[in-house]
Amino acid sequence: MNSLITRERLGDVLFALGSIAVTLLLWEGIVRYFQIPAFLVPPPSDVARALMRNADLYRVHLGYTLLATVIAFFVALVLGIAMGTLTAEVRLVERTFSPILIALQSAPRIALAPMVIVWFGFGITSKVVLGVFTAFFPVFLNVSHGLAAIDREQVRLMQSLGASPLQIFFKIKLPASLPFIFAGANIALIFAMLSVIVAEFVGSNRGMGYLIVNQSNQLDTTGVFASVTVLAGVGLVFHYTLQAVRRRLLFWATDSESLGSGL
Repeated sequence: MNSLITRERLGDVLFALGSIAVTLLLWEGIVRYFQIPAFLVPPPSDVARALMRNADLYRVHLGYTLLATVIAFFVALVLGIAMGTLTAEVRLVERTFSPILIALQSAPRIALAPMVIVWFGFGITSKVVLGVFTAFFPVFLNVSHGLAAIDREQVRLMQSLGASPLQIFFKIKLPASLPFIFAGANIALIFAMLSVIVAEFVGSNRGMGYLIVNQSNQLDTTGVFASVTVLAGVGLVFHYTLQAVRRRLLFWATDSESLGSGL
């Protein structure tokens, strides 16, 4: 059974790599055939050369962006799980904070980037704050929905056996909500990175967002494509890393269960 699953996953990886390769070949061929100027759409070969030529530059700026992203993600993960659990378990907290959180979720968070820069400065703190603010909601919503979807029969059975609320939470509720937590984390990690980059667009002296703005100002289209390629690659690594961790920890969950509640 395990070997069958491994072969299926290997097949998925090979299919994904093949799709990317075909897309790059078509892109290269179309640009070359129609002689599209590089300042409009550079061919993948030019993008690859730009990546190799500026590898050290990308390493420095990407490191800064990744640091802010990882900090924002883990802070948002802790806050989202804590607040989602409180609103699901404590009626007073749910009645008090749910309207506020719904209102904040509806706010244009990206539009707040300039104010966040004003409040927290041009350093890494402003990037982390905006990242936390944006990444918090996917985790919070998924945790809330996951705990609300718990099988009440199991809870009543544990209560009849004399289990304490804490035992019920750790034995029943937390394991059952883990697929939802991972679904929220998957979205939150990407949201955190996007928010950090937006904050770097608005005000920063380093980071991938800062680099893209500089490349755009210099009309360096190839450089912009190279930067976007780096970020797309990081996004894929984030996604598949979380998927691998989820499969390792939630081996008992089906794929549909592991999708969580969504947003």
